[in-house]
Amino acid sequence: MAKKLAALVPILVGIILGILVTKGPAVMKPAGPLAMILAVALVFALLLGFIAWLINRNLPADLALRPLSEQAVPPEVTALADAYRALGFVPAGPPREVGGMPPALLVPLVHEGERCYGTVFRTGTVPAKTSYDVVSILEGERGGLTTGPDPTGAGLPAAPGELRQVFPRAGAADLFARHREALAFLRSRGLAVRPVSSATLESDLRHAIARQRRAFLGAPLRWALVALWRSVTRLTPHVGPLAEQKIAARQLRELATGRRA
Repeated sequence: MAKKLAALVPILVGIILGILVTKGPAVMKPAGPLAMILAVALVFALLLGFIAWLINRNLPADLALRPLSEQAVPPEVTALADAYRALGFVPAGPPREVGGMPPALLVPLVHEGERCYGTVFRTGTVPAKTSYDVVSILEGERGGLTTGPDPTGAGLPAAPGELRQVFPRAGAADLFARHREALAFLRSRGLAVRPVSSATLESDLRHAIARQRRAFLGAPLRWALVALWRSVTRLTPHVGPLAEQKIAARQLRELATGRRA
């Protein structure tokens, strides 16, 4: 029941904010011509606060990871996991429920030869959304590279060292090929990725969430504003190959100098 309620929270908040927009000016009528402006400002402030709260809940200080049975995995998730297996990935342990608001289903895989994870996940939102990506970790725990097919997966600002590539609607094979190209590009810039395995999966997940959480807590309003803008416009600066991204060029300079621009 709690999971179902958590999934409905964004919908309920949206309804409440919609009511405030339509009814707010009448309540604030004594303010005269400013009534609409005040109502919109109030809704905007509440929306940003809700987004920041939601981000905080989905970047928990103590990430819960609960093993699940194979029977808990929907057929569309299994089909995507099979696509990874065809590329040489193997399961990195059982499916897991990843704590958040609401929790998500994660099917992890690993390709030790190419030093990357393949993940398939399904959100607990209403409606639920299924996606997938390929992830590698930079040596020295300096960040990582994620290659995915969905711009909304790069809706939050990038934490330091968090490199991303988005290729809209690309399949698992295309993502893997693009990811390997980006790894070659990083090696040409003196950046290598470290080995990964099923044994390192959970610690890497927790480390990645902790890195994002630290960055978010340093600038929660900016994160909320960026998340709102990217959600509305469906735009992200991480689309395309790493070697062609302006934001990646800046991130690589930061990695080289150790200072954020």
